[in-house]
Amino acid sequence: MRAFLSRRTVTPEGILPRAVLVDGERIHAIVALDQVPAGAVVQDFGNAAILPGLVDSHVHINEPGRTEWEGFSSATRAAAAGGYTLLVDMP
Repeated sequence: MRAFLSRRTVTPEGILPRAVLVDGERIHAIVALDQVPAGAVVQDFGNAAILPGLVDSHVHINEPGRTEWEGFSSATRAAAAGGYTLLVDMP
């Protein structure tokens, strides 16, 4: 279990001090900082915000065609680097 801590975690209840608990590759829970399980590998982000991934519902990924300019691989890597977790490709 890994725990990502922040004094500014964006939740449906507001911006709160929370720990995001990750088991494998999935978020297991979001808990108060004093509820981090013993033995969890902790990474504290201090005042840096932890927030949900962004969604871009209108992108034009040029694949097939014009992949030398931007294809699926480069578009999704760029999106992930910017905090996006979902792209909706337009024809």
